[in-house]
Amino acid sequence: MSAWNIDRSLSTQNLLVWQGGAERRPRLTPVVYSVVIVSTRFTRRLQAVLRCIAHQRGFDFGKLEVIVAYVPGIDATDDLLSSVELAYPHLRIVRSPFPERHSNSKGFIINESMELAAGAWIVLLDSDILLPPDLFAQLEKVPDSVPFVAPDRRKMLPGDVSAKILVGDINPWDCWDELLAGPGDVRVREGIQLPIGFFQCVRAEIARKVKYTEFGHFEGADWDFILGVEKSGGAGMWLDGAVVLHLDHGGSQWYGAHRHM
Repeated sequence: MSAWNIDRSLSTQNLLVWQGGAERRPRLTPVVYSVVIVSTRFTRRLQAVLRCIAHQRGFDFGKLEVIVAYVPGIDATDDLLSSVELAYPHLRIVRSPFPERHSNSKGFIINESMELAAGAWIVLLDSDILLPPDLFAQLEKVPDSVPFVAPDRRKMLPGDVSAKILVGDINPWDCWDELLAGPGDVRVREGIQLPIGFFQCVRAEIARKVKYTEFGHFEGADWDFILGVEKSGGAGMWLDGAVVLHLDHGGSQWYGAHRHM
């Protein structure tokens, strides 16, 4: 192959001819759930979140993909995702990188990343929220008429328990009931009728139609989004008894912060 450059110089490139046959791959199970996680400067908590997802029980992982939206270079997310792909080959990871100028544009990042989703459901998940090991098995039982789903409760873990999870001394999927019975503040059905945004599972066709609003400050954008979802698709459903765990981060911003306590 050859091409003339703008200064009329000739550029050439070697060609490699593939002579092997086409590799036949098994047909993949259609994706049902697309988990979208936005994470900047939160790599250690993201690792705990991905490990919890990788240890879901009673569920076909062929139905799941995890889309991680991040800004390469500002933390170790690329390195983490490479490790997760090797350690958990059953977990499909989709990378959604953004330039640093968008690091504080969470609404834009979510909307663009949702366009990558192949699932019928989009799960918007904060990068410090741990899911119970049977969460997706529970979602499988949700009626087709339900437009969005939220867990019943959120438990705020104390700093020492969060630290043991982050360093790997505690594997939450092995002692979930003990963590629920241990110390921490439990919040029930936050948002009353409209669940706030640490976990929002929405039908994909509704999520893409409503989209996230880009506020000057992100506070309240999740509520605004789910309000639009309800207006578009109707009332949602609480997963009775489903509790997610919120890792402590010392009160610092979980998204876009330059420093964490």
